[in-house]
Amino acid sequence: MDNADLVSNSEQTDLASSVTVLPKEAVLTAPVLLLAEHILGSIPLWEVKSKKNGRGGVREKEVIREVYYRGELRKIPLVIYASGDLGLPNSVDLELFRGFERWALGVLEQEGTLPSIVKISGADILQACGKESSGVAYAEVDRFFLRMAGTMISAGRNKTTRTPGQETGVEELSRRGNLGSKKGIIFKIFGTVVLPGQVNGKGELAHTYEVELASWYRDSLLMGNCFVIDHSLFSEMKGSLSKLLHQLLHNLFYLGKGHAEQRYSDLVRYWQIKEHTSRSKVIQQFAEAHRELTSRRFLDQWQIVPVGSGGKKDFMFIWNAGPVWWKTEAQLPELRAKYELGDGHVSPQHVIDPFLTGLPVQIEDHERKSSEDPTSAARLLDVILEMSGRRKDPKVWEKWWRRAINTVPHVVIWRRIGEVKERKARGERIQNLGSYLTSLVRVDAAKSGAAWAVDGGDDTSVQ
Repeated sequence: MDNADLVSNSEQTDLASSVTVLPKEAVLTAPVLLLAEHILGSIPLWEVKSKKNGRGGVREKEVIREVYYRGELRKIPLVIYASGDLGLPNSVDLELFRGFERWALGVLEQEGTLPSIVKISGADILQACGKESSGVAYAEVDRFFLRMAGTMISAGRNKTTRTPGQETGVEELSRRGNLGSKKGIIFKIFGTVVLPGQVNGKGELAHTYEVELASWYRDSLLMGNCFVIDHSLFSEMKGSLSKLLHQLLHNLFYLGKGHAEQRYSDLVRYWQIKEHTSRSKVIQQFAEAHRELTSRRFLDQWQIVPVGSGGKKDFMFIWNAGPVWWKTEAQLPELRAKYELGDGHVSPQHVIDPFLTGLPVQIEDHERKSSEDPTSAARLLDVILEMSGRRKDPKVWEKWWRRAINTVPHVVIWRRIGEVKERKARGERIQNLGSYLTSLVRVDAAKSGAAWAVDGGDDTSVQ
């Protein structure tokens, strides 16, 4: 396209390689796979580390969580409340949380379950996340547990306009790790946290960190409702943005079957980064993150497309997953079996998601279209035509797909494209990718009530 640059991991353009390519040994590190709980992993909780994360930093932020609900992609508005002067969780906390989840898997493997209150030493969590022990590192661990214990996630509430020190008006914490209020429900990740040297609820001196897990988080983890993450890849990345982008893309690639799109203005709000209006500055801002992810083959291609947003200049990031993500994602069933997650009868899709509380059953049309920029249809059509190859009647074929793209949500079509590619990669026999994709999307169009899809008019799927 004229207004976008497609950059892949095999290209060395000025846009993609503003810094030196990583040494070969960094790319070939053996993977260390861990399971990261899915619900929390789909929330843009974390932000970049900066001097403003504590005093003077942002105390709350509005984010959008994308999730499939009743067969449709839904956008759930959430508010993240910081833990007082400790601020919102940042990329260092994300590193420690990954280590915490890795350690928790070890407990699961040894004991067959995960208690509601876990006991972990500072040395254990530092070792699990690959950090060296030091006074600074132990201080970071203290801040991590205190920050996570004080962080709250609100569903069904709007961002407040209260003055500093004013109460939020929430009620008493329930046993499921959530707070009730007249304006919605606020959930916690960790409940009570006791630091080493403090007295716990039993009146005993704690020798380790004693952490109470919110029941929604623990239940979801034990059900195997997880992403698979290559922890060695994650821990080797140096940039704060690289780690946050890696976290974000795991959920977006899951939703889009290897394809992801996100507005730049959303990332600025989620991660509290400096906002640029120049496309070249945006490219430069994300250069290290894109370089680290493409060189490790987690990311295959990326684009930055100028788009409008309410009269304000904005950009759309477009990413395609690399072979490392596909390979990692495919390990989920094996890892669930290894750690004996779930009871063998209930699917992770049946996990009760507390953040869906109050979400309307019916999706509004403006919500369905809100994420699709003006260039989305053209980009999608280009990919489909390239995937389809030569047709008997290309004009009829293109007409059918233009109508389908105008009818079926784009994210659904992207998922179908990913599904076709995935089945092809598994060695399944598909004679014509374009025709097979058409048959899948026709079903989606029929479900949406499109008469032309039900009647089978202008059928091009057999060409």
